[in-house]
Amino acid sequence: MVLTGFSRLAAAFVFLAALPACSTHKDFYATGGSRADGVIDVAYDFNYLETPVVDLKQAYTIARSKCSLWGYVDAEPFGGATQECTARRGFGDCSAWRVSKKYQCLGNLGSVSAPLNYLGSAQPPVQVPARQAVASPQPAPTATPAPLSSAEYKDRQIDLLMQQNLPYDEYQKRYQAIMAQ
Repeated sequence: MVLTGFSRLAAAFVFLAALPACSTHKDFYATGGSRADGVIDVAYDFNYLETPVVDLKQAYTIARSKCSLWGYVDAEPFGGATQECTARRGFGDCSAWRVSKKYQCLGNLGSVSAPLNYLGSAQPPVQVPARQAVASPQPAPTATPAPLSSAEYKDRQIDLLMQQNLPYDEYQKRYQAIMAQ
């Protein structure tokens, strides 16, 4: 059987159309947010040859971590997600997308003593009023922290782990190690 040029093109098109898109694990990353509004945006990217496979627990972990840095207690997702085209092919059809999901930070920001800074410390720098500093400089009071229980220690280690923005696999490995202690 001899195929003409058009027949070859049609056969190639049918073959390519029959190929399934490749399922690909996609990691979420933080894209923005507002401390005052208590909102965190997380997203992942994919292209037209990929079928994204995502872990919503990872998105929650990132959002909760960012919220805790701001002094909030937890995070919960808003309903749905937003998908936007990030790249177009020659004829104008979309070839890459970004899927964004919003999370609302939970907890009363006013009831938190101090938000965590990016180094993981909840202690703000001690500020001495200018009059005292000039008249008689005094060392900052140091409080001896009470020993942590096993559960408190694990919680603290997990909080520090969430602040590291590790790839999902590395996060899971370290999380399992903490929980095995």
